[in-house]
Amino acid sequence: RPPPRAPSRARPRVKMKVFLSIAASVLVLQSLQISAAPAAVKAFNRNGFRARSPVGARPRLTTATKSTFMAANEGLKKKPLMKNPLRAVGQLAKKVAVKGGLNARGTPRGQRYTSQDWFRNIKSLFLFQSDILQRISGHLTFNILLAFIGAAWFHYSPENFLNLGTIGHTLSGAALSLLLVFRTNSAYDRFWEARKILGSVVDNSRGLARIAPTALPPKAAAEFGRMIIAFPYCLRLHLTGRGQIPIKDTSDAPDVLPFFSQKQVDTIESYFSKPFAVLSIMNQILHAQQSKYPGESPEGTLEMLPQRHILQRNVNLLAANTGACERILGCPVPLSYSRHLSRYLTLWSGTLPFVLAPLLGWWSVPVTAAVCWSLFSIEEVGHMIEEPFAALPYDQVQTKRVADVIKRDTLAMYRQQLGINLEDEELKQVQPAFAY
Repeated sequence: RPPPRAPSRARPRVKMKVFLSIAASVLVLQSLQISAAPAAVKAFNRNGFRARSPVGARPRLTTATKSTFMAANEGLKKKPLMKNPLRAVGQLAKKVAVKGGLNARGTPRGQRYTSQDWFRNIKSLFLFQSDILQRISGHLTFNILLAFIGAAWFHYSPENFLNLGTIGHTLSGAALSLLLVFRTNSAYDRFWEARKILGSVVDNSRGLARIAPTALPPKAAAEFGRMIIAFPYCLRLHLTGRGQIPIKDTSDAPDVLPFFSQKQVDTIESYFSKPFAVLSIMNQILHAQQSKYPGESPEGTLEMLPQRHILQRNVNLLAANTGACERILGCPVPLSYSRHLSRYLTLWSGTLPFVLAPLLGWWSVPVTAAVCWSLFSIEEVGHMIEEPFAALPYDQVQTKRVADVIKRDTLAMYRQQLGINLEDEELKQVQPAFAY
């Protein structure tokens, strides 16, 4: 007679797993059914019960809500379950992000990378459409040729091949990595500082547009508002290397010329720095006699002094922001640092094929190409973001967006506070009250 079998302990665990999976499935189906309920169920939940019934009191169900609830149940029986809600949310977010480069509130936004762009990015790399790949193509091609020469040398004459070993590149690779990281971080600090300065330009310009309509007479306030709108566009021209080009010959002419008279345009173009010319006109408007209300008493002047002091302070801050942008534009990363990194990287990558050829043979050519592409790309990213105003493609520092936002907010504030549109041609034809 065989001995009795010991009871298995695995069966209760299997039963528990099956029970938990069934319970989870029921909860998921319930949540999907609730999310798929038509608007009638929501109306029943909102109007069928008392808003704040006392504790223990039964909810009151009216005849109208009974019919609504029954219609909702019929709708649930006929209507299929809704698709995955997370997928629907993701599709909606993608539509909002892609539609015209705007966010949910209609504010222009910069170009952003999403995880759904991976295939397009890989395709642009293999089709030679990548900006970084085009900039490093010469250096990369030279190293691929060296890798091919090293692989052919080892294949046809291995006894005479110059085998450098792996120890040297292993030890020097750590120092190369540190140099690349420090170089990229220093360049990104310059890019981030430029973004913070442009954010400060937006804040100071909004402060001027908010206070000027009430602190100055209407005519002076209108001229001051036009200068607020023109300033970021002139700053953009100055920072992108177009400061000495006539305004009418630039792409920003439609955004700047409607707010200037011909005399003001001639005055601004006579300056080397167009943004400082606009700030000079602002300063003249603030300190002119016409900036006081007709018959303004000394007491009234004293009462308006804090607001006009804020205007003067914001004008000074805009001058400081312009100087900070010029500091980034005129003072690059030390040239010796960039040159040393370039020499180090060139020697390290140039001798890499003589390390990989004995180990990989002909496969050392694609491996060398991939390694050099990754290292050269990191170095080139540092070079591109080092000059955030001129070197970056697609205006990623968002100078155009900053100018458009200031223009939109200034027009809205003047329209709300003074009831005027600064873009009107009739307002532009009025003879300026100030000599520039």
